[in-house]
Amino acid sequence: MYRRESVNVSKSHQPVGFSLLEVITAVTVLLVITAIAVPSLKPLIENIELTMVVKSIKSKLLVAKTRALGDSKVHCGVHFDTTSNPHRIQVFIDGPEHDGIYSNGSDQKSGGAYILPPTIVMKIEGTGKSCDILFRGDGSTKVHGMIVTLTTSKGRSNSLTVLPSTGRVKVY
Repeated sequence: MYRRESVNVSKSHQPVGFSLLEVITAVTVLLVITAIAVPSLKPLIENIELTMVVKSIKSKLLVAKTRALGDSKVHCGVHFDTTSNPHRIQVFIDGPEHDGIYSNGSDQKSGGAYILPPTIVMKIEGTGKSCDILFRGDGSTKVHGMIVTLTTSKGRSNSLTVLPSTGRVKVY
């Protein structure tokens, strides 16, 4: 048999939720923590951005090298445009004259240009006037001693070079 007992539930009028003062205090604490954390994260974000830019440029170089290795009659290169703002990197297929210099009118572009973020500055050294790396059908390049240096606004930098005999991309 079941026995029924009456339960006396007293209804209390306790408020449910947060008061306005509690919400304002919590938001203020979050704002203070954010104000302290954001400046310390900026160098980390710039380092990540620099690493991504270096990997993107290395990828463009490897695309050009792979394209040149695919057909020994085709020379494929990468043009580093330091005159545009922002700087651009463009893979191109060298025209029939195989002069190794990017010509906007006669050389076919391969893919879209990579545009550097405004916080990264690109500097090309060791090439004279040309800012191009051209890969031959055996993977070697015509460029000797070209160094691409990428620098953040805080002065952190990475450099890339391509070894002429093998076309290997070296990052340091």
